[in-house]
Amino acid sequence: MVRLTIDLIAKSRNHYRKKRGLSFMEYLKTLTHLHFFNQSIEDINNNITHIDNLSNLQKLSKLYLGGNRIAVVEGLDTLCELKELHLENQRLAPGEKLLLDPMTLLSLAESLYVLNINNNNIDDIRDLTVLKELRQFSASDNTLYNIEELEDVFSHWPKLLRMDLDGNPVCKKKKYRDHVITAVHSLKVLDGKEINDLTRQFLINWKASKEAKIKKNYLTKGSFIPCPLTNDFNACQGAHPGPIYSHASVQRWKQQQQQQQQQQPLRNQTAQK
Repeated sequence: MVRLTIDLIAKSRNHYRKKRGLSFMEYLKTLTHLHFFNQSIEDINNNITHIDNLSNLQKLSKLYLGGNRIAVVEGLDTLCELKELHLENQRLAPGEKLLLDPMTLLSLAESLYVLNINNNNIDDIRDLTVLKELRQFSASDNTLYNIEELEDVFSHWPKLLRMDLDGNPVCKKKKYRDHVITAVHSLKVLDGKEINDLTRQFLINWKASKEAKIKKNYLTKGSFIPCPLTNDFNACQGAHPGPIYSHASVQRWKQQQQQQQQQQPLRNQTAQK
């Protein structure tokens, strides 16, 4: 049985023989791809639980770790040129979900183009906001459900072209597709379906128009919040603006208050008799 090991990498005709003169550790630092097709490999140790010993692979651009048992993605801090990271289908314990270390994500923020986290029981991707260079994002068959949180994350990915969220609860939300398209203006393909430019522009305009109407109605009608009568007629404005009182209304109110104060002694005398 052929096993994929470091020794096998060292013996690779496609790589090491072309880089004579380098030490093995120096050679590892130059690796960007590994090709082992037609090698009769039967075991590649797909029971990885921790990502270790990759610090020397500083030129690595693609990393495939799908089908392992990784619960926390960490230890990639030195892979500053990594462009693709594939972590799909981790074989985790029931109820466990894949987590990505914030420091690792931060180190990949300027380089990562492709991220695949399919089928890992993930219900929250807010930590992925920092990945501003993403072009392709795959997170199908997870447990994502909050469309507002997703919209916020997607708005930080201005270069995203392809996205797959199929199989998540959020896909059943009303107007799910419209929400995603208006959150990511650059998106070309969503869940395997291309996005027509006219459709995208229509949805963007529709959303802008709707938000403008809501803002206009809010400013026009305002919202009245009861508060004790004081001489400060804008005391209840604050963060929740109420109706704006005109000067004439203020004067009428003052006159009414003065009349009531003048009539009060007469009422008291009548009551005493």
